[in-house]
Amino acid sequence: MGVTKKRKILVQLFYRYLLMNNDNSYIIQDLLDETQLKNEEKINDEMMENIKVILKEKEDLIDEIAFKLSDDWNWDRIPFLIQAILLVGIFEIKYTQTPKAVTINEMINISKEFEPDFNYQFINAILDKIIKF
Repeated sequence: MGVTKKRKILVQLFYRYLLMNNDNSYIIQDLLDETQLKNEEKINDEMMENIKVILKEKEDLIDEIAFKLSDDWNWDRIPFLIQAILLVGIFEIKYTQTPKAVTINEMINISKEFEPDFNYQFINAILDKIIKF
């Protein structure tokens, strides 16, 4: 499974997680269902570890994103799908060796695919602010 596909799966998992009111019991089962339904390769330990880190650090990641929002925005106003994209993006920026520009570009492309009516520049601006500070 390619890196882009893994990112998309992470975004989809965290989107469902946010929709289910942050219930941790759903995310692992969703991950297993996702791979079985689509007959994908097995999810590797790295992806499971990424999920665990995002869950563990979620509040700090959200606080960091919220701090970068302009005064007329707050975390709860952001659509769940965009929240998921931002969570996966900031995780990848802070906890992986992936070049930051690659992460931002991938998150923008995912947003264009899953939420074409949302202004992708919002995602670009937030992730760019996180990189710069």
